[in-house]
Amino acid sequence: MKKSWLIDSNVLVYSYDETVKQHDLSYYIVEKAMSGEISACLAQQNLLEFISVVTNPKRVLNPLSTDEALEKINSYISSNIRIISPLPTTIFTFHYLIQIYPAIRERIFDVYLAATAFDNNVGRICTFNIRHLKNILSLEVKTPEEVILLESE
Repeated sequence: MKKSWLIDSNVLVYSYDETVKQHDLSYYIVEKAMSGEISACLAQQNLLEFISVVTNPKRVLNPLSTDEALEKINSYISSNIRIISPLPTTIFTFHYLIQIYPAIRERIFDVYLAATAFDNNVGRICTFNIRHLKNILSLEVKTPEEVILLESE
């Protein structure tokens, strides 16, 4: 069984937002994940961040209504994408990561996402924000383009 990629919130948002240059790559990754061609998961945090961004007219040119955003989330949930949640141990994993990587405290939500991934045995993240997560050891962080290349090998 192939290891799963955690799809970061920015990839989800860009897959929806056709006005950004990252749209095509993001859309491709999400579609491949939904069909099961790429083993992928989403954290509950990603789904909340997706709703927050795509329904906000200050963040996207063509915002969705809350119902439309929830419909999109339902399509992810009912696809081949696995949904992961923080576990009771995730707060301890988070605490550990913050202690050993104090320079990343300002990216607290990224660290919590990494902790959720680790606690669910997911060590790979697909994101456009490489610099936010790249310094966390044992975490493989790749852009959608890099994931496509790796998955096609």
